[in-house]
Amino acid sequence: MGRGHRQAAHPRPRARGSRAERRDERCVQPRRQRIVTASADRTTRVWDAATGKPLTTPLEHHDHVVHVAFSPDGTRIVTASWDKTARVWDALTGKPVTSPLEHQAAVSSAVFSPDGTRVVTASDDKTARVWDAATGKPLTKPFEHQATVRSASFSPDGMRVVTASWDKTARVWDVGLDEGTLEEWTAVAERSPFVLDGVVLVRRPSR
Repeated sequence: MGRGHRQAAHPRPRARGSRAERRDERCVQPRRQRIVTASADRTTRVWDAATGKPLTTPLEHHDHVVHVAFSPDGTRIVTASWDKTARVWDALTGKPVTSPLEHQAAVSSAVFSPDGTRVVTASDDKTARVWDAATGKPLTKPFEHQATVRSASFSPDGMRVVTASWDKTARVWDVGLDEGTLEEWTAVAERSPFVLDGVVLVRRPSR
């Protein structure tokens, strides 16, 4: 950041059980006007990147928040927490957009798809899941490993997910349209800013 920038800080998380200490997460909004932080104090905060002042009330979980990311258009935030949930928030109001995205153990990461319509989460319950970012409903069956899934992310075209696990493997998964219902995938496609034009992915014209 430029000279004179104030860093928005939270306390550092301490080790919990067998988990190694994890540093606070920070993410800069795509247009670089806001910063979002995740903390061991069980909150996420959105800050003005120029002044360091908070822009929303704290976004609250029930345990350490260990990962945070903006949506591609900067309008939403997704958080991952040791409270076994990921949550999607409105980045301007700080209000939840969906019900919690629930796992059976701590969630270690959560990110949006390139078009912002889906979220993929990674968890200590040995799975990753893909969710509808507008409704909070799962769109696929769990992607299973033999140990904690440390991270998960989408391919640039959003058609595959790569996961990394403490089972000493990384795996690539097809996000097949046959996993969810036709109605669910149709609703996701309608919200996407991209459309297929032949074999090229292009931005949807404004309506």
